[in-house]
Amino acid sequence: MNRLNYMGDYMTAQQKQLVETLKAQGLPVSFESPDSDFEGERACDSNEGINKIVKALQGDGDFTCTLGQTWCVSRESYHPNGVGTSAYAQAFRRAVNNL
Repeated sequence: MNRLNYMGDYMTAQQKQLVETLKAQGLPVSFESPDSDFEGERACDSNEGINKIVKALQGDGDFTCTLGQTWCVSRESYHPNGVGTSAYAQAFRRAVNNL
């Protein structure tokens, strides 16, 4: 879990840095972290907003399992579900309002 948290923090820092660079160039961009919107809705919470491992085939564009495998990982794994897309929408609204 520490490695995932580290990668999340690293990606956030890189995104913030890119936004600052683009702002300095005069582009109308904004960064908004969705962390607070996911409070109580993370992958390990009871009302999870991020899918855990999902077995394929679950939807269009998923991987096709190779011969002999009983299941493989879906592209829906570790992506937001309905709860998560609502959380991201709140962060998106704040970001747009900051432009």
